[in-house]
Amino acid sequence: MHSSQRRHQTGKNEPRQLTIHYHPDAVTDMTEAALFYEDRQAGLGERLLNAIEEALEVIGTHPTLWRADERGRRKYRIKRFPYLMIYKVTSQTIVILAIAHTSRKPGYWKERDE
Repeated sequence: MHSSQRRHQTGKNEPRQLTIHYHPDAVTDMTEAALFYEDRQAGLGERLLNAIEEALEVIGTHPTLWRADERGRRKYRIKRFPYLMIYKVTSQTIVILAIAHTSRKPGYWKERDE
């Protein structure tokens, strides 16, 4: 898994470092989506990657704001693109499980956190 560190607030003024891990298939999802958009229009793939980075900033700041399913997976809608960022939060990490298109192969990523 790839990882990076993000700082976010926990409660009052307690900054805490959460490491962001990327499931290898989530990296593939992101790369394939960016290449798809870049193929259609120059610069569009880069805009998708920027929107994903913005999503990471929001999730890093408020990781538990979105409702978790029965397995602890959460979904964040990536702005301006038909993609969801699927992730899980633990005490130390945010695990990005998928960058999933909203209308292609629903649930294909569900086995990634087993």
